[in-house]
Amino acid sequence: MRIETTKVDLCEGEGGISRDVQVAPYRLLRLTIRSGDTVDGISFIYIGSDGLAHHEGMWGGIGGKEHLIQLGLMDYVKEISGTAGDFHGQHVIRTLKIVTLKRTYGPYGDPGDGARDRAAFHYSVNGSDRITGFFGRSADYMNAIGLYIRLC
Repeated sequence: MRIETTKVDLCEGEGGISRDVQVAPYRLLRLTIRSGDTVDGISFIYIGSDGLAHHEGMWGGIGGKEHLIQLGLMDYVKEISGTAGDFHGQHVIRTLKIVTLKRTYGPYGDPGDGARDRAAFHYSVNGSDRITGFFGRSADYMNAIGLYIRLC
């Protein structure tokens, strides 16, 4: 299957280990976000450009509460936004909101105190393009996040 994808750095951070997909993502099936006082971690299942299902994660920690986003056949992620900032001395993703064609999920996490310590991020696809996967950095929490965009 030949697809055109692009990677977008959404929120960069230096902590944690670099995380990326095994195969270029074609379609996102399910996303799990763990969050409490911050975005602890994410995992997701996607169909790759090889036509097979792939599971990534848990990237980050397993603290907080689990939030499951199951995408139906006619649904896809079209927008992601959130904040990043300091949490226990680390630069992490503090909040994350996911918007699909059908509904909005979140925001998950907690922006914390002190607006000067936070940086907002936002990405919305054009037309029928869609967000199909993620990459980033993580250790105990999500330190950075980026997106795979399938150009349609």
